This record gives sequence, structure tokens and C-alpha cells, in this order.
Amino acid sequence: HADAIHRGGGQIIPTTRRVLYACQLTAKPKIMEPVFLVEIQCPEQAVGGIYSCLNKRRGQVFDNQQIGNTPQFIVKSYLPVNESFGFTGDLRSSTGGQAFPQCVF
Repeated sequence: HADAIHRGGGQIIPTTRRVLYACQLTAKPKIMEPVFLVEIQCPEQAVGGIYSCLNKRRGQVFDNQQIGNTPQFIVKSYLPVNESFGFTGDLRSSTGGQAFPQCVF
């Protein structure tokens, strides 16, 4: 029958499958990873330890600023959430306890 009430799964499911498959092909899917914005405050001599700690954990530094005329620096970077477990302890040990991180999701 041509009536809509007589359509069964044999007609609807293959059409739906083709539509969803076409949507997936044209959507250009991407896998995204959750990332923390990390701000680390430290004295000038601890900046090298921060860079080495972030590089070990796939961190990307995008800003490094001195705070006014003080010897303190703020290092801003992106750190994958998966790599952030144990980061604070590792950072403190590589900088001698001079760095203070803040992670924001």
C-alpha cells in the first residue's frame, strides 16, 4: 500500500541508515581533548623548571609575563587534563617549592 500507515521497518530503517551515514561523512568529525588553563606564579629562577615540567606533560606555554617591577613571573599555559594528575607535586619538586599553579577548566 502507498498509505503512510502501512510503511514498516523494511522501508524506514534502510533510508534512516543512509541518511545518518551521509551525515557522519559530511560532518568532518574531530576528537577533542579537555584542557586546563594553568597560571603559575613563581620567581624568575624557577621559570626553567616550569618549562621542563610542562614539556614533559604535553603542556603548551602561551604567555610569560613579569609582574610589575618585582622578580615574580606569571606563566600561562594549556595542559591536557589527562596529564594533570600529579602535576602540582611534580612542579613543586622541579622548582624547589617556589611555583604556585592554578588550574582552570
